[in-house]
Amino acid sequence: MLLGACGGDSDGGTVLDTPSTTAVPDSVVDSTEPTIPVESSVVVETTSTTTTVVETTTTTGPRAGQGVELTDTAKVSTIGLGPIFVGDLLTTVEEKLGVTLLVDETRPVRDACRYLLVPGGPPGVSVMAAFDRVARIDIDSPSAITTRSGARIGSTKDEIVGLFGAKIQVSAAAADDGSELLTFVPVDEKDQNLRIVFETNSDGVVVRYRTGQLPEVDLAGC
Repeated sequence: MLLGACGGDSDGGTVLDTPSTTAVPDSVVDSTEPTIPVESSVVVETTSTTTTVVETTTTTGPRAGQGVELTDTAKVSTIGLGPIFVGDLLTTVEEKLGVTLLVDETRPVRDACRYLLVPGGPPGVSVMAAFDRVARIDIDSPSAITTRSGARIGSTKDEIVGLFGAKIQVSAAAADDGSELLTFVPVDEKDQNLRIVFETNSDGVVVRYRTGQLPEVDLAGC
């Protein structure tokens, strides 16, 4: 189980099992596309004297071990970013991406919580891990990554509320400077442990955002 070791977007029907929740994104929450399997076919050619078996393979998705490239075209949802899902073991993420995650030395490590970076991945993306599982994913400047509904760094408070309406809860940020937290709260009961949190500056412009599970997604960091 992921505990509080560290200190919204949706359109799909992907089932997510995490240590603290089993999430099935509701009709308003951005979801990731399912993994496409590799299909194989066997063609048998027969002549009067011999039978030859010709194996052909149709590749409709990355082969095991090749890794899936994480780029700034990946989309954020309540269940993660592109191929990275909230609740994934770090070893599973590394196997998916074909890389070894790096500890972000610029951020504190506390107990079982730490931030990790994806080598060769898009700038501004970091993964918060708790007890060796993905607890949340942070999107910071200069990232151009968007949610599936188009929310991004640079979006305004009015645009976020316009996209998600009553599913957005507004609260003051920790800094007493007029900045706010715009929290996307799924309506489906199965998704109640998941959030997307947009942080605005005093001008009401999103400067960073994150997706993940409670309680980690609500914390300032590890």
